[in-house]
Amino acid sequence: MLTLLRKIIESVIAAPSLQEAMRNLVAKTKESLNADCCSIYLAEPKENRFRLASSDGLLAEAIGKTTLPYGDGLVGLVGRKLEPINLADAPAHPNFKYLPEVGEDCFRSFLGVPIVEQRELLGVLVAQRKASKKFDESDESFMVTLAAQLASKIAHAQMLNRMQAAHSFSGPIRGIAASKGRAVAPAFVWYPQLDMDQVAIVHTDDIFTQIELFRQAVFQVQLDLDRLMLRLNQTSARSEVPEIFEIYSMMINDSSFSEKIVRAIGEQKLMAVSAVKLVCQEMISQLATGGSRYLQDRAVDIKDVAQRILSKLAHNQAAKYNLDSPVILVADEVSASLLMEIPTRVLKGVVSLKGSVNSHAAIMARSLNIPAVMGVELPLDAVDRRTIVVDGNRGEIIVDPDSAVKEEYLEIISRNRHLQELVEKEFCQPVVSVDGQRVYVALNAGLNVDMKPEEKRVIDGVGLYRTEIPFLLQRSFPTELEQENFYSEFLGAFRDVPVCMRTLDVGGDKQLPYFRIEESNPALGWRGIRMTLDNQSMLMSQYRAMLRASGKFENLSIMIPMVTSAEEVREARRLLDEAFSEVSEEMADAGRTLKYPKFGAMIEVPSMIYILEDIAPLVDFFSIGSNDLTQYLLAVDRSNSKVSDLYNPYHPAVLRALRDIRRRLECLDRKVDVCGEMCGDATGMLLLLGFGYRIFSMNLSCMAKIRYLIRRIDVSRVTELVEKNDLKDIGVLREQLTEYACSQGLQRFVCE
Repeated sequence: MLTLLRKIIESVIAAPSLQEAMRNLVAKTKESLNADCCSIYLAEPKENRFRLASSDGLLAEAIGKTTLPYGDGLVGLVGRKLEPINLADAPAHPNFKYLPEVGEDCFRSFLGVPIVEQRELLGVLVAQRKASKKFDESDESFMVTLAAQLASKIAHAQMLNRMQAAHSFSGPIRGIAASKGRAVAPAFVWYPQLDMDQVAIVHTDDIFTQIELFRQAVFQVQLDLDRLMLRLNQTSARSEVPEIFEIYSMMINDSSFSEKIVRAIGEQKLMAVSAVKLVCQEMISQLATGGSRYLQDRAVDIKDVAQRILSKLAHNQAAKYNLDSPVILVADEVSASLLMEIPTRVLKGVVSLKGSVNSHAAIMARSLNIPAVMGVELPLDAVDRRTIVVDGNRGEIIVDPDSAVKEEYLEIISRNRHLQELVEKEFCQPVVSVDGQRVYVALNAGLNVDMKPEEKRVIDGVGLYRTEIPFLLQRSFPTELEQENFYSEFLGAFRDVPVCMRTLDVGGDKQLPYFRIEESNPALGWRGIRMTLDNQSMLMSQYRAMLRASGKFENLSIMIPMVTSAEEVREARRLLDEAFSEVSEEMADAGRTLKYPKFGAMIEVPSMIYILEDIAPLVDFFSIGSNDLTQYLLAVDRSNSKVSDLYNPYHPAVLRALRDIRRRLECLDRKVDVCGEMCGDATGMLLLLGFGYRIFSMNLSCMAKIRYLIRRIDVSRVTELVEKNDLKDIGVLREQLTEYACSQGLQRFVCE
């Protein structure tokens, strides 16, 4: 039953139109339930009625024509109660209404379930049989699941239809904030030159020629990627971006990738384009159904490479974009290579209907400081060349803003540009508040960072080095020596300041492509320290590599992620002791000594708040991962556009947790820092300072602004404002902090 359910859901999702999706669903549901009829009635709220929209079993001529007033019949009863109705003898029910024009005279049993999206009734899904027997509970569950999937398709189609028909967009359109910043420019809608769906499966006897054509196409794509890399090296993009293109190159040059396609050409006697389509679609399908956001994002990379090869095989050269004025790139699915095809001098923003905050396109946009919003629902045809506002801070876009809104955004963009120039001039000045309090501002990083040597010396260290980033950019587990080289290079680059390395944090939305973790709920699953403790050789390898690398610089500290118990910390520290003993002996033989690193634990899981006293004796410091702590406290996946607006770091529960953690750790005499996006926000920084935090770690793009801000505030005054508030009315507290910041001439930091 589960296999059938999955296939039906996949057919609904993949259907090019709502009508096609409904036709697929009623036909396959009828067959799966061994029913005699399956139908969909769509709600028409303005007319207070349902319309028969699709059916397999009722008269074809009634589809699209038959309507039923709200509240009438069994369909109306399902809609009114918003719950399933399962009857063995439908005609005997008092709400039964006979509709002679649909041809349901012979049906006795009835199962109807509401189709609901975000509390709005969209329709009713109905199954019927000739026999007088109720449907099983499993049948009912099956129908409820299908109705939920269909609801998303209907809501999406209705929204697009409204936009398409009116060619008007009222108010902001929500998506996922993938890269901060704001931009205003005409939309440049991009369509793939040759989509895989357009490729037919064609056979041939000329196998040798097709293999040679494929190899030539791969060579030409590699040349294109080299050209993009050359352009990239001329930009100011940070160093994780070239690694993205190395993944593309590795994919192109991977012998197993090419061999699969060559084998398909030879064994199935396929044209090269057909073989590329079949092999890549299979790879994409395996990744896309893996349940992991990370693997789904990697499927985008494969699709991008496949479409580039197909275009070469079809002699369809890549477009040369001779754009001479600013544009917002809009596409169904923006890839990293597509983003680099557009000249950076004109690319002002990115809007992608698909994608996530961890997609390569999102990483690229952040590195290039280009605002980007992902997961937006809008009709591409209706927005081409129309003015779009991209608000990467809020995760919104506005199509055809009125003149006042447009001017307001242009003014904000201009002010922010001047503000950035202003704060960067002071980057190297000490971070001391007006009342003389020293505040420590460290860096979050995943690879080497493009900073000036003098900037590296004045920052207060690297508060979070994400060791999983090099793992994510590899085709297989890096060896211990390779890891040592990664870590040594980074520790050397920041030799003058302390560096805190977090042990491998994969799982959840960060899946290694060569170590897939299949789970129904990845966010609550096998991730972080619980995964590495179950694979102790992996953790020991990391420890040894870090320690060997630190022997040259002595600026290392180590922390473990996703901690939920004191037992995890004890075991992780025991393994660190073992690794330290091993590496110390190696160094002693070479006449060198090794310094034991400071050891810390991250506070990301709410359970940690209640066991700080148990864990404090086992660690030297704590680090609060504010992003994950907020997500887990509020049960909100911020990469899910349906609930991302519920992600609120200023929720009373989050702020009270942060306040309580600080108070308790002060009593326990343990240092604690905060890392996460809240630190890079001016209001968030003021709140955290008011709670008593003095050590922060943030992305490079926020550092200059926050350093500038701290130098101009009286921390004692901010603390007084925060301590007076009982954290019930957060709005009042934020207003007070905003007023104070404005009195210090910092309105540009808190009012936009």
